[in-house]
Amino acid sequence: MHFLTTIGIILAAIGAILIYILKRPLKTSDKLLIAILATFVVKFSFDEVSLITGSLLFSAIAAAFGISTIITCGWYIKYITDTETGFGIKQLYIYSPLVVFIAVLLAFFPSWVSQTGSTGYNIGLASVLCLILYYFWFCIDMLRKHQQLIRENYSGAPGSITVNWMIIIIALQILEFVLKSILAHVITSYNNADVNIITNEYCFIIMTFLLVVLGIWQKSIPVFIPAKEEISQSALHGDDLKRYQLKLEKFMDEHKPYLDPELTIEKLGELTRIKKLLLSQTLNKAFNKNFFTFIKEYRIRHVETELKNKSNEERTIMDVAYMSGFNSKTGFNRAFKEVTGKTPTEYLERQVKSL
Repeated sequence: MHFLTTIGIILAAIGAILIYILKRPLKTSDKLLIAILATFVVKFSFDEVSLITGSLLFSAIAAAFGISTIITCGWYIKYITDTETGFGIKQLYIYSPLVVFIAVLLAFFPSWVSQTGSTGYNIGLASVLCLILYYFWFCIDMLRKHQQLIRENYSGAPGSITVNWMIIIIALQILEFVLKSILAHVITSYNNADVNIITNEYCFIIMTFLLVVLGIWQKSIPVFIPAKEEISQSALHGDDLKRYQLKLEKFMDEHKPYLDPELTIEKLGELTRIKKLLLSQTLNKAFNKNFFTFIKEYRIRHVETELKNKSNEERTIMDVAYMSGFNSKTGFNRAFKEVTGKTPTEYLERQVKSL
């Protein structure tokens, strides 16, 4: 077994042990992360055996395990936020296309291998690519839902509550497939063994390192996910919706809770004495905004007000931003551009010209 792959397997084993020790009691997302690490080890072990023996069967088995890690990455993204729900039989349906493909592959493998470069072989290769793209879309969809939940519950998005790094893990697996299964066959100057060694060694060590380090650092994200029964029983309409809207606007203007950079919808619900479900419905129906956007706009308006205040002339725009509840320069610059249509620098230059 090659040196870097051996290091990767050792790193994965150490990472799984550390996750088990540091994150107990294990949540569903932690268990899925350990499962991804274990599947990585199995996948790349089969790749190494394939290199040693020259058997494409082991390479095909490794590819199946590789695709399964992409699916599990998608579930991991989901359960970072949905921490209360377990991973059960219902979730296994997404693996069914892969299972069917493996069954067909095993049934026709001897003839498939003997006809490398034939129409049947190319169809098999295209099927693998379609499976990878399908499961990549699954991961992207899970990431989109994850980000939506953050925006509905948090007023800021520090790095510790995002899992965008998982896309790097998934993209590296797709890159590996492209290098091994396409370049080596399309570009004749590539040597199969060289391509396999590059992908096995470097992709594996990079993916394992990212999974271990960022997986240990990754926090679960408690979010408010109302049940459908709760929504139907607590739906706001007409006068009630207007009453909650006015109550929320008054509280925001008088108490300025948005100045708290750690403000969440749960905390705002406690401060306003409005149930989280009713507060969420008020934001969605009365303001047509999610929690993140609602708070962001209040903070930007506060920044604009403070910049016009002569007592803040000695402060930088970032000083004012931090005073207004923002906790990162990147987040502030993006929010300012979205709300005002200008960058902070452009806004200040216009203010100076108007004086």
